[in-house]
Amino acid sequence: MLEEILSRAKENGVSRMAAIGTSSEDWNLYEGLSKQFKGIIYYSVGLHPCYVDENFEQEIEKLEIFLKSDNEPIALGEMGLDYFHLPKGLNEIEKIVELQKMAFAKQLHLAAKYKLPVVIHSRNAFSDCLEIIEKSDVAWEKVLFHCFSEGIEEIKELNERGGRASFTGIITFKKNGFLREALKQQSIKNVILETDSPYLAPEPKRGKENEPSYLHYIGESVTSYLNISIQELSEISFYNTNKFYEINV
Repeated sequence: MLEEILSRAKENGVSRMAAIGTSSEDWNLYEGLSKQFKGIIYYSVGLHPCYVDENFEQEIEKLEIFLKSDNEPIALGEMGLDYFHLPKGLNEIEKIVELQKMAFAKQLHLAAKYKLPVVIHSRNAFSDCLEIIEKSDVAWEKVLFHCFSEGIEEIKELNERGGRASFTGIITFKKNGFLREALKQQSIKNVILETDSPYLAPEPKRGKENEPSYLHYIGESVTSYLNISIQELSEISFYNTNKFYEINV
């Protein structure tokens, strides 16, 4: 199954991919895949805000094991804030939000300590994410807001600080013209495309399980909008992604 996915990815011009960590449930798996498919699969470790609970500090303590290993991750993340998936009840909401903020800040501290890039998950929490990053020692050029879902004003705020966004299949959805505008605002020279597999499959695969080979659908959907060839867009996104993660091309 995985070999077939990698084969389809290669056939569609995707030669490298990042397995993005969300909790200790997947860190060992992704680290192992990065060894098995060295130079093709890279991995990150991070505690996704939706997996933050009262035991988050124990999870974060485990992160440093990977950061000190010979096969270290290319980034820390997914980390951040998610105000969309929250429990019912004001007290519970306030409690989870506070835990998310603490977990986010602690992971940013680790990222600064080990000088690693960070992959940010921000859902209905853009301003709070910016504020917490501002208070950290992480350099903004090491900040990537993945699966960007905001508009022009937000991407201006991010870019002015030195951070950048990456765009997924949701940019292909007809109603999401604001995302195409945000991509254009960030400029072609700073473009980074991603799939967020297995979620958010682009048109014309919307509703199906996503995979890395579908990246070309995202690229093809925005080439005319950006007035750029698919080859040039592919080269720029590939270069920018490798540069961000400090992977040798």
